[in-house]
Amino acid sequence: MKYLNIGLLALVLLFLGMTDDPGFSGSWTYEAEGSTAIDPWRRLSMEIDRDGDAVILKRIWRGSREGGTAVDSAYVVPGGPAALVPLEQWPDNRHLGAYLAGDSTKTVTAHWDDEQRTLITESHLTVSIQQGTRHIRIYTEYRLSPDGNRLDVLELRSTRPKPIHYIFRRADDA
Repeated sequence: MKYLNIGLLALVLLFLGMTDDPGFSGSWTYEAEGSTAIDPWRRLSMEIDRDGDAVILKRIWRGSREGGTAVDSAYVVPGGPAALVPLEQWPDNRHLGAYLAGDSTKTVTAHWDDEQRTLITESHLTVSIQQGTRHIRIYTEYRLSPDGNRLDVLELRSTRPKPIHYIFRRADDA
């Protein structure tokens, strides 16, 4: 009986330790120090939610020179099929003279790494530039810190030699 209770306790603790959500869910606030600049935007935040196996990534860009807010969101299933995401604009296009082209969508795939401490996405979209249209591939890693209060977003673009690095803090801790 004693061994049965210990075994049962071990199973309960194992079950409590298993969670589909590694702590990404919640509100995140951009931290300018140490991050790539976001100008012409003044503020950037993220909302991350879970819907079963799916992850909803929503970036909210606020206060550009023209004012207003732009939202860039994607509903992805890590390890699942590619998601076709409609776009109204490409808000992280800074000073590039590149605008959405084609069907104004991006295709996004995602998968987990590092025991679900890193979410990796790969996006494909087409933009219009002065010389015509150009396909862009964007590789993004969302890395959760061990304490779960910092989110590093690292982005590599097929058109940019230098990586982009955004640092976010949980909104409660910002």
